Amino acid sequence: MNAAGFLKGGAPVGVRVGVRIAILVMAAAGFALAGCASRGGSGTESGAELYGAESAEAAIGRFLDAAKLGDYAAMARLFGTEDGPAERRWGRAETEQRMFVLAGLLAPNGYELRPNPVFGDGGAARWMVDLTRMRNGAVSVPFFIVSDGNRWFVERIGTEGLRTP
Repeated sequence: MNAAGFLKGGAPVGVRVGVRIAILVMAAAGFALAGCASRGGSGTESGAELYGAESAEAAIGRFLDAAKLGDYAAMARLFGTEDGPAERRWGRAETEQRMFVLAGLLAPNGYELRPNPVFGDGGAARWMVDLTRMRNGAVSVPFFIVSDGNRWFVERIGTEGLRTP
């Protein structure tokens, strides 16, 4: 800095500090907006969280995609009953622990939904899902899906045919 209060680059010290603060504020605002945008419209709102999916197929697909990525929070938002998300009953920590176990059992490299679901009472449905390239080969697993009247949730998964490594 020289005697006139300028840095070697030529801009006054106060201007450079002001520019840095403005950049930090804009970056923080950008991250905040990105967080809001990432919440998307994928479920029933409860506070700031979103639960469920718009269809049974979407609930299964997103659940399996989240299991493959190890995104237990996303899995938990799709797991529930006709009363709503399981997290409301078990709490966030327990629900995510259960999703950790399910993700370890499922861990599919690919999957295919069979196009003929079996519908039950109250909007419940059973879908057969073919999981491919599993540790024990290809496996067909039943997924039991329910609706709370607005959104669809994975209620139960028939894990009997799956095994841990």
